[in-house]
Amino acid sequence: MKDVSGNLYTHREARPSLADEIEHEKVETSIFGGELLKQLKGMRKRRTWVRRIMVVMALVYGAGLAVFIAMILMRNSAERSGRLEVPANAVTNQHAVAPGTKGYDPKTVRLAIQQWKDAGEKLHEAHLWVQKGRQDMARDLFQQILAANPYHAEALFEAAQLAFQQGSDERARELLQRLLTVDSQRKPAIQMLATVFSRTDQQEQALALANWIMESDPDCIEAHRIAGIAALKSKRLDLALVHFRKWATAEPANISAQKQYADVLLELKDYGKACALYEAILKKKPDEADAYRQLAVCFAQQTLVEQAVSTMIQAIYNVGAPKVAPWFQDPGFASVRSQKLFALLERQVTVPRMSSKSRKSSGTDLLMDPGFELQRLQQVQAMLKNRR
Repeated sequence: MKDVSGNLYTHREARPSLADEIEHEKVETSIFGGELLKQLKGMRKRRTWVRRIMVVMALVYGAGLAVFIAMILMRNSAERSGRLEVPANAVTNQHAVAPGTKGYDPKTVRLAIQQWKDAGEKLHEAHLWVQKGRQDMARDLFQQILAANPYHAEALFEAAQLAFQQGSDERARELLQRLLTVDSQRKPAIQMLATVFSRTDQQEQALALANWIMESDPDCIEAHRIAGIAALKSKRLDLALVHFRKWATAEPANISAQKQYADVLLELKDYGKACALYEAILKKKPDEADAYRQLAVCFAQQTLVEQAVSTMIQAIYNVGAPKVAPWFQDPGFASVRSQKLFALLERQVTVPRMSSKSRKSSGTDLLMDPGFELQRLQQVQAMLKNRR
């Protein structure tokens, strides 16, 4: 039933309660906050994509620049490798290459080719002269090649080898050093130059070159041989022993290698090893005179008189009394020189020769001629032992 009482309270506008206002504020805040978050997320996404795009562009630019630089380097390298290497003295006209052009003109190339042909023909002719024993003719041809091109590698090596064989060490050294400026990897040239230095008593230079070879080839036997000789000449016996042992081990059939190794052992007073090596050498080569002398010295240093005398007698039989006679003056025999057996042998070998009519058949005047028979040698040896 409608209120017609005229009560104003019933006719006033309805107002929201405090709870309604709080709820309304929550709704408005949530709506506003959601929009803000969406905007912030959008801004972040845009910044992320912008950064990614910039990074990609930078990478593409860097890759493009690297490819561009590589192409330039490759092109320059190709141009250098494709360019003809013409000797400097082949270009006699300084205007042979026209300004603004690349490479050499046809005239210059033809001149270089002709020089190369001439050098090859002269090298072949020089080899023929060497085979015929006409080193003078070969030397003249090498000089002609080097006059046209002072840095012709093959002519330098062949000329140096010829000078080396003829004992012209200074000429060989100059040629080899010039060769190594254009071909530093030619091992035979390095070895030859090292030997030249050693022969001219420049041992440190020889050692340096031998060590250079062994840096790339530690087992190079020729380098060890050169280094051993250089070390021996400079009185560095321990170093010489290292190199000669390497050489002797690598070439057991090489008498020179075994002899050098044994000689250093003797110098270092390692008599046991030295004697064994000398005896092995004499089994392979019974006429190796110096091995007899060194073996006898080795026994003498150990005061082994009978072994020293026996070795000297074997040497007399195999190499002859005239060659053995000077050995008795060797200082290595000082320790046994006063021994009766050794002194008797020395008198038998070093007394002046007499005619066959005046020779005595026994006693200390019995001469030991190089041609007597083995049975006679054994009789003399037995006689010498009985005379002690």
